[in-house]
Amino acid sequence: VSQSRYIIFLLVCFLISLSPLFPSRIARENFKKRLHLNAIERILATTATLFHYVLVVLEDFIFWPLGLITIRDNERTHGEIVGASKQASSKSKGLIVLSAHFGNIEVTAQCLNSLLCGQVTSEQKIMALAKPSRSPWATKLLAWYRSQRGIEVLWTNRKDLVKAMMLALKSSRALALLVDQKPASAGHFIEFFGAQSAFPDGGVEVAARTQSEFVFFTSRRLWPGYYTYEGIHYRATEHKPLNAPQILAGYASWLETVIQISPWQWSWDYK
Repeated sequence: VSQSRYIIFLLVCFLISLSPLFPSRIARENFKKRLHLNAIERILATTATLFHYVLVVLEDFIFWPLGLITIRDNERTHGEIVGASKQASSKSKGLIVLSAHFGNIEVTAQCLNSLLCGQVTSEQKIMALAKPSRSPWATKLLAWYRSQRGIEVLWTNRKDLVKAMMLALKSSRALALLVDQKPASAGHFIEFFGAQSAFPDGGVEVAARTQSEFVFFTSRRLWPGYYTYEGIHYRATEHKPLNAPQILAGYASWLETVIQISPWQWSWDYK
């Protein structure tokens, strides 16, 4: 994609950021409440966030098919994630990956596959929970696309979802969850950027029962098509099993730190 097209995309995003449309309006409200930005800063931040969405689309449908996605290794994170997977494997446990709508989730899947396949997964694809689309063909397309990135999708509308999760973890599989969205119901409230925010806890509670290892992980864009990744192995501070509230509090704290590195790469248009 030429530099002039990037400039055009950026100008379009700037115009949209000035509009009262749902994505830009919600994003501006969140920037005000969470990051305490002034009016001008909120417009620029919203522009950058919308431009980030444009880059995600370009990367997923142009860069990746052409083999133009490059991932720079992060030695610290690499050691943490691979170490966690080996520890899980040694205990015949699964590995829970709590990720986020940060960077590019498809690139995150690609990073996870390259790091973990052959470790805890024993050459099996990493599993990820995902909400199916209202359109059956779109759901099938997403499943195929994720499969190409090395991810096996576990749809959340399955009647035997809990059983399938438990079986996967008892088989020492790696299971990825996106838990940075407002839950459909209930959830657990955690302080996030200075305010109490609800995080979905159902999948985390199920996973915690298996005493699997937990890691927090996401990709981070350095330049269009050029990525690194961030992550940690989350361990209990005391000699007792982790519980869902404790895990989510640790996750929220970690996610704040990652977002502060590059705020525009997170999805700010959620209520």
